[in-house]
Amino acid sequence: MPQSKEGILHNSVLFADMTPSEIERLCTLLCAFERHYQRGRHLISAGDPISGFGLLLAGAIQVFMDDVDGNHIVMADVSPGSLFAEAMACAGITESPITAVATANTAVLWFHCAPLRDGAFFTDPLCARFGVNLLRAVSERSLRFNDRIQVLSKKSIREKLITFFSQQVQQQKSLQITLNMDRSTMADYLGVERTALSRELSRMQRDGILSFHKNRFLLHHARES
Repeated sequence: MPQSKEGILHNSVLFADMTPSEIERLCTLLCAFERHYQRGRHLISAGDPISGFGLLLAGAIQVFMDDVDGNHIVMADVSPGSLFAEAMACAGITESPITAVATANTAVLWFHCAPLRDGAFFTDPLCARFGVNLLRAVSERSLRFNDRIQVLSKKSIREKLITFFSQQVQQQKSLQITLNMDRSTMADYLGVERTALSRELSRMQRDGILSFHKNRFLLHHARES
């Protein structure tokens, strides 16, 4: 059952250990506003000015960049409760290098970043706690990008898959994992062709490394062949 807006905010790293009244006050200070998008709508387009960042309340978002040939390089798939564009907003980047598209009907809570660039903002104890939480969120995003770099640095599709699945096993704390992406999105994330990805998954299943049905995978072992 989908969480309520209040539940999403309460469980977000951004508002960790804060009361509803504290969350409401911060939302007011950061001029937060909710906006809804239909599937396929762009929330951010490459080249757009960045004045704030978003917290996904419902739906799904894909964040990607295009290479010189116009191919998508998937940077992240955003799920409810997660932030996006926070690092760019805090860094004061004037033109977005990324595109963010709703992959389902989506609700987003947007926050303006201008107050965060005012040193006086963090003299308030509540705002200082918020700053620590935001730093944690940005740091966690950096670690996830490091995971992505590890995947992309592998030469073969099998090596990419083994690295990717190992990361997911660690994150989900189970050898049985569920991915929040279809084959096309997965291929974009790994930087490979979809048909080549499907062939390699079939080979890995044949070799007894894993078994799968749609987006559910059970890892047995990871041997090279």
